[in-house]
Amino acid sequence: MTRKTSPGNADALRRFFVPPNSVVGTQVLFPADEARHAAAVLRLHPGDHVIVIDGTGVERTVILTEVAPGKVAGRVVETRVISQRGVLALVQGVPKGARMDDVVRMGTELGVSEFFPFLSKRTVAEGRGRTGRWQRIAVESAKQSRRSDVPAVHAPAPLHDVLVQIAGYNLIVLLWEGEQSRTMAQALARLAPPASVAIIVGPEGGLAEQEVDAAVARGAVPVTLGPLILRTETAGVVALAIVRYELGRKAGSDVRMTTGSS
Repeated sequence: MTRKTSPGNADALRRFFVPPNSVVGTQVLFPADEARHAAAVLRLHPGDHVIVIDGTGVERTVILTEVAPGKVAGRVVETRVISQRGVLALVQGVPKGARMDDVVRMGTELGVSEFFPFLSKRTVAEGRGRTGRWQRIAVESAKQSRRSDVPAVHAPAPLHDVLVQIAGYNLIVLLWEGEQSRTMAQALARLAPPASVAIIVGPEGGLAEQEVDAAVARGAVPVTLGPLILRTETAGVVALAIVRYELGRKAGSDVRMTTGSS
């Protein structure tokens, strides 16, 4: 007897990512990697229900009509547009090794909309050729955290170029050890949600004074996260959590974080 997954509890359904052009009318064709995962790993069958996201904030319940390792297709039975409150960008100095993998994974779980890896005077790693990997991590993290959108991961670029790219954000905050008094909450005090916030985090060696001056000249507001010196891959995650909490509190909504296995 074949077990069928029903649409009764959408949170319990498996989630898959398909590019927007894979949805034509009510028909969905899964990309090759997701098809293999659905058929060979999860052993889903025709008649099973799944959730499909395309990275744009649209979430679809789909009933599978064809399941094989080489092809998985389905039909949309329900479409929901998920409202996104505010926009978060993480502007991260490229760290050494695989640390950027963790930054993208945790940042996606915390609601980052865009990642801007940057190169600066004290950047050791360049992240050359890793943008595709980071984007795949963002997709998997979005599915795991039940997001309906997928953050964009931009290719590493010099800091001065990234400062131009984020100029339209409502608030740009700069995590800087030289700032002794202004907290993140104080920087956010006059910002009404929904809003767009970009957070700049320096690489392992921090930002040079000239780079701090250049960011401030572009409107960045230096802030402190307290007396402790945090690792570069930790600082951004802490700052994101604070921003989410503060903006959620301003909006009068509950900020809830749940844990679960993938």
